[in-house]
Amino acid sequence: MSRVSIVKSRESPEDNQVYGMVKEAIDKLGGIESIVKPRQSVALKPNVVTGELSGPGVTTDKRVVEAMIKLCKEAGARKVSIVEGAGYFTETSKALELSGIKKLAEDKGAELVDVDKDETVELPVPEPLIIEKIKVSKAFMDADVRINLPVMKTHDQLLVTLGVKNLKGVIPKTMKRNFHKIGVVKGILDLYRTVPVDLTVLDAIVAMEGLGPSFGPKVELNTIIASKDMFALDRVASRIMGFAPEELDYLVEGAALGLTDFSEEVEVVGEPVSSYSYRFERPPTDLEFAEGVTVISDGACSACRGTIHSVVYDLEQMQKMGEIRDLFIVVGSKAEVPEGLSNTPVIMGICQSMNADQGCYVEGCPPNNDKMRAAIYQVCNISD
Repeated sequence: MSRVSIVKSRESPEDNQVYGMVKEAIDKLGGIESIVKPRQSVALKPNVVTGELSGPGVTTDKRVVEAMIKLCKEAGARKVSIVEGAGYFTETSKALELSGIKKLAEDKGAELVDVDKDETVELPVPEPLIIEKIKVSKAFMDADVRINLPVMKTHDQLLVTLGVKNLKGVIPKTMKRNFHKIGVVKGILDLYRTVPVDLTVLDAIVAMEGLGPSFGPKVELNTIIASKDMFALDRVASRIMGFAPEELDYLVEGAALGLTDFSEEVEVVGEPVSSYSYRFERPPTDLEFAEGVTVISDGACSACRGTIHSVVYDLEQMQKMGEIRDLFIVVGSKAEVPEGLSNTPVIMGICQSMNADQGCYVEGCPPNNDKMRAAIYQVCNISD
């Protein structure tokens, strides 16, 4: 039976308490000595999705990263590296600086690796779902021990982002874009089966609900969750958030691949899951928007629905929604393009490839925000 440990503070932890929480969570799994041996090199993978929005609930709490550096060094690690690649819309070096991770690495004697500038190694995917080879940060793969440090957040495309999704940060931006082009759920499962990780420590001190992974409201849980089994951790963490495993496509497909078994209980040690009663606000998945926007949908998945919400949010922040008139978006495997529309429709996603010639087609599974915005600008005659 897989084990997941949960450590909760009754109030917002002080800086000096976070180390103790992380250590306690790992001690309940056998201690850092069961993971890091003397003279080994360690790679830490935090979540630094964007520099501009750095802070609790968005990026991994620096205190959690600091605690892991200290614990690894106490275990005798000869080198500790922080390895990260920010979202494909963000320059990683800038995000690492704005988030404070760069200074933390300098202050604590850790090597900092920008995945966008790092060498990559091409790894074969065992029994691939959608991609036969994946390029991964060489620094991450060269480490003797790999530790994942995600944040508990909702996600506008996958409903949640926890341990499995956070691994996407060790691949270059070109591969991230390709994942969205060919299918992000299957892509992250291929990545998970290709890149072994020894420990996942989830930062749920401050989490995020609603329109994650960057713009949602914050939720103070004052919690650290850890496991050597990433799928077990994601199952427990999503339950704490109020999601059933069957709602999450990547957990369902992972179970079908034998990566986890929903019929088997996960052993939870420490704080019981039942002590968490708050249910996270879900990412918006309805298709009601502002005046002038019509979504024609049949069979659309949560990823594409979430992307539309995220793009509309982007347009609102850019003060462009007032310029949108007669925007039609066609999405979903069963949706048909109506005749007689007053404007060229945006045809969205791989599921709509058969209708690509009936409008402004945006490829992807789901398409990324930049391409969707470009298509909307084109059909609505909006200038930057």
